[in-house]
Amino acid sequence: MPAPLSIGTTLGLSGDLDAAFAPLRELQIPTAQIFPPASLDAEATRAAAEKAGVEITSIIAHFSGENYADIPTVERTVGLVPEMTRPERLAHLMELAAFARAVGVRQLQTHIGFVPEDANDPRYVPVVQMTQEICDDLAQDACVFALETGQETAATLLRFLKDVKRPNLLLNFDPANMILYGHDEPTHALELLYPYIQSIHAKDGIWPTEPNQLGSETPLGEGDVNWPQFGARLLELGYKGTLTIEREIGGPQKWVDVAKAKTWLEELVSNNQ
Repeated sequence: MPAPLSIGTTLGLSGDLDAAFAPLRELQIPTAQIFPPASLDAEATRAAAEKAGVEITSIIAHFSGENYADIPTVERTVGLVPEMTRPERLAHLMELAAFARAVGVRQLQTHIGFVPEDANDPRYVPVVQMTQEICDDLAQDACVFALETGQETAATLLRFLKDVKRPNLLLNFDPANMILYGHDEPTHALELLYPYIQSIHAKDGIWPTEPNQLGSETPLGEGDVNWPQFGARLLELGYKGTLTIEREIGGPQKWVDVAKAKTWLEELVSNNQ
């Protein structure tokens, strides 16, 4: 188990696994949520993480064909809600569950897709039942199914969590996503959803400026999340989990921003203890 309030980052794995983990070793980041390698080689993944001194805290599931171009495209292509791609994606999710088990990780997380806002929508009950089945399967290995926030309002997500009624259905709370999808002020959403929060993405962003468009991600502390307020309230509520930096850009600038975010989060924790 990671130490309370350990700082981490999200990490995509491909090619040379030692090279993929190297920036975390250099920045002395002790934890990571990973997008697993296509090979799903658990032994090699575990060895590379141990060599870098990194604890893997979660396996992030993403699926072929997902597209985040705009909100209607996200609704049509992302996650497990779209019916046309659901069977193959559920099969892949179970492969990732087996990978998580082999690596020794007890959290599997994903964007489930846009849960219908209306509980009377004919799509709603099948999504609830699907999620119950996933949770029941993962519970055999004491594994949490963590939903990434953002594609629903906090109120819709809270109702969904209560309707599924599974203790291992929890949240990877991403305050920036509440803004990027134009749904909720993050601290308000935190107050509603805190009892279900298993992990946190340390990310920032600005509100959309056009209908059906996503907002824009920014470096931590430069967006509309109001991280001083959000972070202080998170710690006041008693959060002790990981703070996982997510910076969704490529190239060297990503690691510059991650390093700055790490320093910022360390100061936040220090100032609120």
